Amino acid sequence: MKKFDVVIVGAGTAGILLARELGKLKKKTLVLDRKKNLLEFSFNTLGSFINLEKFELSKDVVAQDVKTICFHSKNVTRKLKTDLYVLDKKKVHKEIISSVDENYVTFLTGVNIKNINKDDNCNFLSVVDKNKNEYLGTIFVDASGTNGIISKKVGLIAKKTELATGVEYNVAYKGNKTDLHLLMGKEYQGGYGWIFPLKNKRAIIGFGSFDDEIVKDLKNRLHKILEFPKIKKLVEKDNDLVEGGSIPITPVLDKFVINNLVCVGDCVSQVNPIVGEGYKFIFEAAIMASKAINKALEEDNITCLTEYEKDWKNRFLLNYQRSKRAQNRFVKYSQNNLLMDYTLFISKFIRDERCVRSLSGEYGLENEV
Repeated sequence: MKKFDVVIVGAGTAGILLARELGKLKKKTLVLDRKKNLLEFSFNTLGSFINLEKFELSKDVVAQDVKTICFHSKNVTRKLKTDLYVLDKKKVHKEIISSVDENYVTFLTGVNIKNINKDDNCNFLSVVDKNKNEYLGTIFVDASGTNGIISKKVGLIAKKTELATGVEYNVAYKGNKTDLHLLMGKEYQGGYGWIFPLKNKRAIIGFGSFDDEIVKDLKNRLHKILEFPKIKKLVEKDNDLVEGGSIPITPVLDKFVINNLVCVGDCVSQVNPIVGEGYKFIFEAAIMASKAINKALEEDNITCLTEYEKDWKNRFLLNYQRSKRAQNRFVKYSQNNLLMDYTLFISKFIRDERCVRSLSGEYGLENEV
């Protein structure tokens, strides 16, 4: 049975970027995913402050450039001048996968991993799929997203994680093509909404919530929002194709490594809590992980893997803790129109640049936005 340098469980955001980096480093890597089509998603777009060049992505992955973020509560609108992107997830993933070095990286799809085996020293030996097939490796990576196939088994994250769930439509758009809208406050049915502009006078309008009871009625609540006069001025629903999915309500973790197991992405809650921005943060974590994995393999010393944790803590921990506090305030304020109106009104006295840094989850690291 063939043994790989690295076995990655999950070919989502974290898994494919890590595979690309390991291929560059000439490490024999196996990527396993339960899906047969790696370009199928529950949500097809996302807003991101990502630096495309930093992650070797072309402008082709951009669904729309955004120059203004418009925050709407019941009675107040706050506009922020900025530069960010609405990304086409399918194009992002397709571009990364096509750049993977096939001489070193192998993808296997339709593989449903169920377990991980370890030796008497608690080092991991193999992962096992539902058909009892084993996949051997020197280093293992869980990149299985919110499923946390391995991270939950080894106790790095709780078996039941809190999720924010949303639904959305692709609709006709009547607003400014470079304006992105965020909808907040009790008026929005106890959750939050978004309008992401696309090209060709289209947009994505969505509605999500942290509340399990509200989640049961998301589609009907989104339909009510579509009837608000201010929303009708921006979008027109012209089809019944609804999409939906979940993102983690991120607990701030800083433990990602156990012996020769490394975890990257949603399986260890690496989405920034402030607005659920994931890609640029997870990509950066994957690059950190690739460097530590490469060093561990080159030096035949798995303790090098903990350098990934140290790098992540130095780069992100304080910002994530601050973002988590901001997320908790948002959940509280979103239940009260007066509080949300007041918050947006006060924000008008804060410089756009400072607000954008906070929204991006960077808090003053201007060169990283």
